[in-house]
Amino acid sequence: MGSPLDNAAFRRVWIGATVSAAGDAASWVALVAFVFGRPHGSVALLAALYTAPVAVGGLVAGWALDRYDRRWLLAGDSLLRAAVFGSVPLAAVAGGLGTTQLYLVAAMYGLLKMISLAGFPALIPSLVAPGQLMAANALESVSFGIAGLVGAVAAGFSVALVGPGYVVAFDALSYLAFACCLLGTRGLAGTRPSRGGVAAGGGLRPVLRLIAGQPVLRDTTVMFALFNIGEGALLVVLPRRAVEYGLGAGGYGYLVAAMTGGELLAALTLLRGAWRPSLTRSIMAASLLAAATVLALLVPSRWAALVGLVGLGGCAAAMTTWAQTLRMAAAPAGTHGRLFGLLRTLMQATPPLGAGLAALTLGHGVTVTVLAVCALMAVPTLAFARDLTAAGARSAEPDPAATETDPTTRSGPVTTASGA
Repeated sequence: MGSPLDNAAFRRVWIGATVSAAGDAASWVALVAFVFGRPHGSVALLAALYTAPVAVGGLVAGWALDRYDRRWLLAGDSLLRAAVFGSVPLAAVAGGLGTTQLYLVAAMYGLLKMISLAGFPALIPSLVAPGQLMAANALESVSFGIAGLVGAVAAGFSVALVGPGYVVAFDALSYLAFACCLLGTRGLAGTRPSRGGVAAGGGLRPVLRLIAGQPVLRDTTVMFALFNIGEGALLVVLPRRAVEYGLGAGGYGYLVAAMTGGELLAALTLLRGAWRPSLTRSIMAASLLAAATVLALLVPSRWAALVGLVGLGGCAAAMTTWAQTLRMAAAPAGTHGRLFGLLRTLMQATPPLGAGLAALTLGHGVTVTVLAVCALMAVPTLAFARDLTAAGARSAEPDPAATETDPTTRSGPVTTASGA
């Protein structure tokens, strides 16, 4: 089976999502520049408003994605955010841009963020055939990786050359581009969720029961939450290690870039062919390997640390792709919005817990913190190994070689796999 990018509908939506995500990465740099340049501006408050509303908006977004046509909801979200972010350069040109407006724009972004973050994966099964789900999920990881790198770097140069207003204007245009890509993708079945099955109950309770009742969904959710706490702790450890490695002022950026590079490398690798091994066993193996790569930070060598972080990023990206493929196949299509909204909201909330953990453990040294991170990544996997292995053996996992000539004719959930 060919690449999902051979499918015109998926290709159009993927390009639009990538451009929009690049705009998001760029506009964050621009908003920071705006606030940082004001006498009473607070970057900490801006960051809090940019992230905290996700906890509320994420749950509402999941409900909406399972109730209304996802394509139209994503398009409407993009048009609304285009107007919100477009107000910033217009106010700047008019000389009326205040700090309060910047805070409100950040809060609106956080409130609406999960519509696109959960909406794109919820839309994927209606865009591609079952055999292309893993490749499509890998392409989503590629999209975020490319957008994060290109958007942030381009914004850094652009803010210095032309000012932050033009960067925010680009983000507003990127939302319009995504909306046009979505609205131009016609004839899709399955973008309006089914009202039957698990979807009929509405709210989060049916989805919570679904997660609790399926060992693979339940166990991987716990594993990923603890894994993300570990990654959050690393974000506090890495700046200190960068100084100790003598990497200079940009050292932290180099270490984070190594992780991002590993994520992109893994995602691109998964695009090259069908993945034959069991997905549950692959997730467990990658989690244990990730724990081992973290130990490279205890070696007094910058190169060892960089290689270890590339490995960590690669394991994390592969785990995400495999788990998302399992979830798409396990859950009815009418629950995908709430499922991905809930899980991604949870994952957004866990890294700050890791930062708090690092603040407590770094007083006892970097070694203690790194070992704690290693335990967070490895121990849950070992604890759930028997359960996950048995659950994977009881049912067939998604077949990467499965084919379907016309994915747009499917309106129901994928039923070729077990749990996730």
